[in-house]
Amino acid sequence: MRVLAILLGLAVLTALAGIGVRAWAPGFDTQVLQAIAGGRDTTLTSIAWVVTQAGSFVLLAPLSIAFLLLRRWKRPADDIALVVIAAGSAVLPFVVKLIVARPRPTIEHLSHLSSLSFPSEHTTQAAAIYLAIAIMLSQSLTRGWREAAIAFGVLIALVVAWSRVYLGVHYPTDVAAGLVLGWGWALLVFHWARPKLIQDQPAMGRPTVT
Repeated sequence: MRVLAILLGLAVLTALAGIGVRAWAPGFDTQVLQAIAGGRDTTLTSIAWVVTQAGSFVLLAPLSIAFLLLRRWKRPADDIALVVIAAGSAVLPFVVKLIVARPRPTIEHLSHLSSLSFPSEHTTQAAAIYLAIAIMLSQSLTRGWREAAIAFGVLIALVVAWSRVYLGVHYPTDVAAGLVLGWGWALLVFHWARPKLIQDQPAMGRPTVT
C-alpha cells in the first residue's frame, strides 16, 4: 500500500506541475534550448549520444538484474526495493506523459522521437535507479566513500539530463521534472516503503516467535 500511495502521489503532483509548466514556461524552455543548440559541436554531440544511453531502460533493466544477482539476495528487502524502484521509474513518466500530453520540442532534434515530452523518461529512470544502486552500495562503505558513491549516482543522472536537452528531445523543465521525480521515487520507496518490505520478510535463519 505504501508503494502504491507513493506512486499515485508522485504521479499526481508531477502531472499538475507539468500542466503548469506547459502553460507558463514555454518561453524559458525555448530560449534555453536555442542557446544550447547554438553551442553544439561534433565532440559534444558524440558525448551526448553515448551518455544518453545511460538513461535507457534497455541498459538499466539488465544492469539492475546483474546488480541483484551479484548481491545473491543477501538483503531481500533492499533487493525488492530496487526492483520496485526500477519498475516504477518506467511506469511513472509514462503515466504522467499521457496526462500532460506535452509535445516534443520543435527545435532540431539530433534524435528523432514521436512520443510525448514531459517528463523525461531517460532522466527519471537514471535518477531513480542509479541513486538506488548507490544507496545500496554505500551501506558497506565508510562515510567518505558512501558520499562519493551517492554523488556519482547523482552525477550520472545530471549528465543524462543534460544529454536529453542537448539532443533537442526534451525541454529543460522536462528533465528537471525527471530528476525530481526519479530521486523522489527512489528515496521515498527506499526510506519509507522499504521498512514495510523488511517487516513482510520471513525471519531469515531465526526461530519463529509464537
